[in-house]
Amino acid sequence: MLIRTLLSRTLVIISATVILSSCESKKTAYVDLYKLVNEFELQKEYSDEAKRDMNKEKTMVDSIIISEKIKNPANYENIRNELYAALYKKTEEKNKEIESMIWKRLNPYINDFGKEKGYSFIYGANGTGTMLYADEKYNITDELIKYVNQRYHGKN
Repeated sequence: MLIRTLLSRTLVIISATVILSSCESKKTAYVDLYKLVNEFELQKEYSDEAKRDMNKEKTMVDSIIISEKIKNPANYENIRNELYAALYKKTEEKNKEIESMIWKRLNPYINDFGKEKGYSFIYGANGTGTMLYADEKYNITDELIKYVNQRYHGKN
């Protein structure tokens, strides 16, 4: 009987411990991903460089199109469409490359930030409906932007 009582008490204590530990409060927050990426200074640098390169290429394409319009007015529309389609494709590929490079840099910064600040979860709100609502008090976007830009500039 004594063993049964001790066993019962032990099971109750273990169960209570498991239940209480599973109810432990987790520190969570969310980030506006669009704002984070747009205010990350490396992204601004890459975007500015890509715009300059694209403008140079567009100027060359425009020159070729004008030249072709003078030389071959009948076929100029086809050449113009092909050149602009190629320029658009190249721009899209460059944008994907930039996005990949940005996230390769941001992800370790976000991981370090979460660990340093003691977060269990940091959710990304990106406007696609994956997070339909969150109280603004859990928005750490501005704090994270400041952190990642300092890290990018070697100040952490």
